[in-house]
Amino acid sequence: MLVWFNQKSLQWSGGPIEGWKTGLIFLAGGTVTGAATGKVLDLYCGRVEQRLIRLERERIEEETQERERLLRERLEKEKLEQEILEAEMAERKRIQRETAQEEERLWYEQHGKDYADYEYDEEEDEDEE
Repeated sequence: MLVWFNQKSLQWSGGPIEGWKTGLIFLAGGTVTGAATGKVLDLYCGRVEQRLIRLERERIEEETQERERLLRERLEKEKLEQEILEAEMAERKRIQRETAQEEERLWYEQHGKDYADYEYDEEEDEDEE
C-alpha cells in the first residue's frame, strides 16, 4: 500500500544509493506488515492457547469426576456385597439355631422330659450344692 501511494516518487532503476527512497518504503512496509502480522498471530495464538487450556481443564475435571464416580460405585458395590454376606450369615445362624432347638425338642420328647423340667432340675442341682 505504501508503494502504491508513493509510486510517482519511487526510482526502480539505478545504483543502490539512488534507490534509497524505494528501499526505505519497502523497509517501512515490511515493518508495518510484520508488526501487524505478529500482533494478529499473537491474538490468534492467545485465543487458541486459552481454548486449549480450557479443554485441558475440562478433560481433567471429567476424568476426576469419572474416577470419583467409579470409586463411589465400587464402594457401594462392596457395601452391598457386605450387607448380602451379613444377611446370609444371619440366615445361616437363624437356621442353625432353629435346627438346634428342634433337635433339643426331639431329644426331650424321646427322653420324656420337657424343657421347663430341665431348667427346674438345673436350679435344684445348684441349690443342693
